Amino acid sequence: MADPKQVLLLKADVDAWNQWRAENGQIIPDLSGADLSRTNLMFANLADADLSGANLVMANLEGADLRWANLRGANLVGARLIGIDIEEADLAGADLSTAEDLTEEQLAQARGDSKTKLPEGVRRPPNWHD
Repeated sequence: MADPKQVLLLKADVDAWNQWRAENGQIIPDLSGADLSRTNLMFANLADADLSGANLVMANLEGADLRWANLRGANLVGARLIGIDIEEADLAGADLSTAEDLTEEQLAQARGDSKTKLPEGVRRPPNWHD
């Protein structure tokens, strides 16, 4: 279950969130199951964050750092993903079916499975295992 204080801070001010992350590097953000739909998360530091089951429908994640993030089962339908870093992010079971600006090169750096829904025309990376 998401930490309500962390969700509130992230939704209120990405710059303040990034400052908090810089000052509290030992804390793994718990945003699991959070409703972040339609939230502007441009350039947010979400590295290592637990976003499992989060609602990121239509969220703007442009330039966000999602390295090593747990996005298992997250809903990213219609999310803007241009320039995101998803190196080693766990996308197993995530719904990316209508996510915008997602490339096969980005996906090859992440981890996913056969339940990960990809945008039409985007191929599942060969390094993904079931």
